[in-house]
Amino acid sequence: MLQAVIALKKSQIIALVIAVLGIFWIGSGVLMPPPTEEKAKTITEQSAEKTKLPEVRVRELEAQDFTYDIIVTGRSEADARVDLKAEVAGQVMALHFDKGDVVKQGDLLADIAVDDRKARLKEAQQLVNQRQTQYNAAKTLQEKGFSSRIRLDEASAQLGSAKAALENAKSQLDKTSITAPVDGIINNRVINAGDYVAMGDTTFTIVNLDPLTVGGYVAERQIGEIKNGTKASAEFLDGSKIEGSVSFIASAANEEARTFRIEIKADNKDGAIRDGLTATIRIPAAERKAYKISPSILSLNEEGKIGVKIVDDQDVVAFKPVKILSDKSEFMWIGGLPDKLRLITVGQEFVKDGQKVSPKIASGDGLL
Repeated sequence: MLQAVIALKKSQIIALVIAVLGIFWIGSGVLMPPPTEEKAKTITEQSAEKTKLPEVRVRELEAQDFTYDIIVTGRSEADARVDLKAEVAGQVMALHFDKGDVVKQGDLLADIAVDDRKARLKEAQQLVNQRQTQYNAAKTLQEKGFSSRIRLDEASAQLGSAKAALENAKSQLDKTSITAPVDGIINNRVINAGDYVAMGDTTFTIVNLDPLTVGGYVAERQIGEIKNGTKASAEFLDGSKIEGSVSFIASAANEEARTFRIEIKADNKDGAIRDGLTATIRIPAAERKAYKISPSILSLNEEGKIGVKIVDDQDVVAFKPVKILSDKSEFMWIGGLPDKLRLITVGQEFVKDGQKVSPKIASGDGLL
């Protein structure tokens, strides 16, 4: 009986203890309210500070003045290339220049047989003289009132027709002499003495190599940096060079390659540079602010744009698109950035745009 009483008391004690603990727990919500929003934020920030930020190496840089050459592969081209056509038919009577000869504008290259062209010219001149006499007589009669105005107009028309025939006869005779229309070099002679040529047959090809044109194609991203009149140079495979200036910039791109044709003109007095030679064209671009970097620090954003990652004053990462100005195997020059920045040189591949980091300033003169 005693043992039953003791057991009952133990169970009551345990229940009492549990009840007291429950009342205390429920009351704590009133006596000790939950942390405020500001306090919760402080706790979160303190927790975040305990979390270690990713470290990156940065260089504090200032943009430098930079001028670079736009390099284009091109080809030398004659300033003028003329195929001379026979303007009258006939036999080639004489040749005065041969292939490879240097000629001046107006030089007589060959003679085509005159045939009856001199006789036609003489007849045309006689007819003009006759028509002129008839016109003078009709005019005198008309002024004295012995002839009508119509008769005078007829005489005037006949005189005009005769003069036109005379000019044509002179032209036909002149065209029997084939002359050089431009200065240049005879690149090809198609005819030989004794040949018969028909009207429109090619007789000579003349190329003018002074000035010399060197043409090439520039990429879309560089065409805006080239201006007409800009000094330029061209170097050929044998090491020879010429200096000139930009003389032409295409207004429309090549549809297939999306490139723009440019031309430079340069003096070639002795004709040393021939037509059709491969050349490396160098055109200085305008001076600008740029950074010299290691190619390894370049990144791509989600849109596929090329750029670099920098750290702002709040130690937050920012992606900045760049324009590549010059590209070498060891380094490159980039533009399109602020005049001063903190550039991430190591660790950029492990951090994201907008992420807070722990920057470590690099020392020394290296690129990384």
